[in-house]
Amino acid sequence: MGRRYHNYVDTHTGELKPAYLFVAVLPASSYPFVYAYGDTKIANWIDAHVRAYEYFGGVPKITIPDNTKTAVIKPDGVDPLLNKSYHEMARHYRTTIIPARAGKPKDKAADENMVGNVSRRIIAALRNRQFFSLHEINQAIAGELEKLINRPFQKMDGNRKTAFEKIDKPCLQPLPAKRYEYSDWKETKVAFNYHVEYEGFFYSVHYSYVNRPCSVRATSKTIEVYIGSERVAAHPRNYNPFKRYTTLEEHMPDEHKAVYGWSTERFLSWADKTGPNTREFIKRILESREYPVQSYRACMGIMRLCKSYPVEIMETASREALDKNTCSFKYFNIILKQVAVNYSKVKNDRIIKHENVRGNGAYAGGGIHA
Repeated sequence: MGRRYHNYVDTHTGELKPAYLFVAVLPASSYPFVYAYGDTKIANWIDAHVRAYEYFGGVPKITIPDNTKTAVIKPDGVDPLLNKSYHEMARHYRTTIIPARAGKPKDKAADENMVGNVSRRIIAALRNRQFFSLHEINQAIAGELEKLINRPFQKMDGNRKTAFEKIDKPCLQPLPAKRYEYSDWKETKVAFNYHVEYEGFFYSVHYSYVNRPCSVRATSKTIEVYIGSERVAAHPRNYNPFKRYTTLEEHMPDEHKAVYGWSTERFLSWADKTGPNTREFIKRILESREYPVQSYRACMGIMRLCKSYPVEIMETASREALDKNTCSFKYFNIILKQVAVNYSKVKNDRIIKHENVRGNGAYAGGGIHA
């Protein structure tokens, strides 16, 4: 996968977008599968394998992919390190992944030969057609692919389809009862507020895991958190941008206090030292969520901002945020920067102008005038 094939026109923007071909082949019968994608990222890479196995109607015991970064994190001639999602997909289909060695085309000679056939028999046949979606491209590819597999062999009886039925199909393992659902893995750490972040959303784990390295497994429906090989939390995946925290009460410490010294009282005590407006603003942020711990990241961010701005600017910005009923760190940061700019302008306007006060023009040329 990864060979650029054709451009298609995006009907919404009029923009030309590239299509990339995934090519798979069963070597004994030279029976091919071809499918087009808009990019070569891991989600499409795995989807292509799933489609290929379903197209073949079974799973080979060994799958030999290119030694691409999409599939292989760390190349090694003996024991390569596979992408976690790719490895999980292979286990689901009970196939062994043996990546081709870099610079060794003989490791996947059948695939290299089929890429040439696809170029001559499919790409060349479609090169003068204009397409307006990947769906249209794949429909056209399916038609040309059918012609290719039914094309008679030149030096032997039959074609790729009859050879597949006779040679390769009986050797394939049956498809599993359930189709593989793509999962994305992310390596991260449990935050001080005992939540983990995935794509801008936050999911709780038990507070005892704070600061521990963890793995997040995400599908379209679920989020799972693993410490080592142990699953320590599972949540329905959240897509609500107005409620980004998912918190289970059983993950919280007694009396809903935070751990490692962070608490509602501590944030309010800090805000007190800055001023009444800042304290009231922090209080409102803490009260804006279902559980105060869900707002600790925002409070922490405001604490960090306080180190960069004078007290009067923080107090003015907090008052403005209160008046606008804003409980977001993002918008408070915007307000704070605007207030700081306004303070700077006012400060410059206060420079005293008087006929007896000399300006820089009095020293033009570097001389001194008595």
